Parts: sequence; C-alpha cells; structure tokens
Amino acid sequence: MAKPKPPVEAVVDTAVHPLFARLREEAGFAEFSGATLETMLEAPGLKMVLFAEDPNLRRETLDIAVIGPELRKALGAAVASGWYTAVSEGRALGARYGIRKFPAVALFRGAEYLGAAEGLMGWDEYIQALVEIGAREKGPSRTIAILQKTED
Repeated sequence: MAKPKPPVEAVVDTAVHPLFARLREEAGFAEFSGATLETMLEAPGLKMVLFAEDPNLRRETLDIAVIGPELRKALGAAVASGWYTAVSEGRALGARYGIRKFPAVALFRGAEYLGAAEGLMGWDEYIQALVEIGAREKGPSRTIAILQKTED
C-alpha cells in the first residue's frame, strides 16, 4: 500500500492574497520597503505601521493582516495613515527601531518612532498598548546591547 503524501500547503503571495488585497484596497494600507522608507516617514500625522515577516515562514503575518485594519478603525481619526512592511524586509526594517518580536504594530508621528506592540496579543492589550504609545511625545530611548565574553 502506498504511503499517503502529506498535504501541500499553498504558497502565500502577498501581491494577490485576499488578506493583503483587503489590507491595501479596503483598509488603505500602503506597502513600503527599505527603498521607500523615506516616503513612509515623510507622510504627515500619526501612522500605524505593521511590521511582518514572510507569511510562508510565519503564519502570524496572516493574523496581523486581519488585525491591523481593525486596530486602525478602533483608533479612529487619530491615525492618519496605515502602512505595512514588504514581508521580505519586515525583520530588517523592524530591527532599525529595536523591534524584536513579530508581527508588530508600531506608531510613528511624522518620522518619529513612538513604539510598538510586539507579537500577537489580545484585543484589549493591543488597544491599551497603542493608546499609551500614541500619547507619547517622543519615542523610547534607543539602547545598544553589548555582549561581553566571560571566562568560565
């Protein structure tokens, strides 16, 4: 008897996937990459930015494509625009701002990074975190960890 083959998972192409189409077309989020980062930073007002990774490697990216627009709606007119990272560059772009856990929902005021709700959370946790982040005048201080080799 032949051994059954494992199911083949469909490859997620963010250019045509329905969740990303909804993110762009219905929710008005714009994609940016390292090459277009300045365009995002120059956009006026409070911006919601979704930092995500390749959904073929991290299924949580599909979750944030659904959650992000709902969070933007919940924050109302306070959020002037919505953006999301090109998934191939999400981790690298997030690292510029000290984001360690993905997906992340960040807020920027002009070019100023205010902070991010990192990882998947419950609804109330997202709202509480984003309201607190949005109330900031400036972003968190950036720190660089320096690891020292210890002699054992």
